[in-house]
Amino acid sequence: MLHGDIEKTGINHEFAKAYRQGAEKVGATVKEIAIMDLKFLPNKQFNNQITPLEPDLLDAAEKVKWANHIVLFCTVNHDSIPAKLSGFFDRLFAPGQHYAGKSARIVSVLDEASWKEWQMNKTPTYHAIKRNVLERCRIIPVRTCTIGYVHSPENDYAKKWIAKMIAFGEKFM
Repeated sequence: MLHGDIEKTGINHEFAKAYRQGAEKVGATVKEIAIMDLKFLPNKQFNNQITPLEPDLLDAAEKVKWANHIVLFCTVNHDSIPAKLSGFFDRLFAPGQHYAGKSARIVSVLDEASWKEWQMNKTPTYHAIKRNVLERCRIIPVRTCTIGYVHSPENDYAKKWIAKMIAFGEKFM
């Protein structure tokens, strides 16, 4: 489970907790990676040459290799994911890396401005992650969820999505 959110107590962590609850209910072992807590240089170096991974990225790579199913929880603010999350993908899912035989799910929670834009254009924010990161590394299928602006985990909209996350976790989808 990849946590790509800067906020540690936000709605994404509630969704991740629900997903984990569902997965563990059916006997899955879940390992988590808090990307924002990792210590690594998020920028590509030396004209995009592959540079050695730092210890935190080596540990993350082992967890990704171990997993059968990868779930990313991230917030989209101003139509963009956090820079450190982008750097994580640049470094750990570099061209030539292959993680065949795995499936994935991307859960993106949009801020208010991104949600309004998505409602008008229906352009998902996760295409770059889905196609240019996960599928390029042969992780297939990659399922997605786009969740609109959530004010609180206590409202009916959030509760509906928390229930869906439990169900997704139970089915690993």
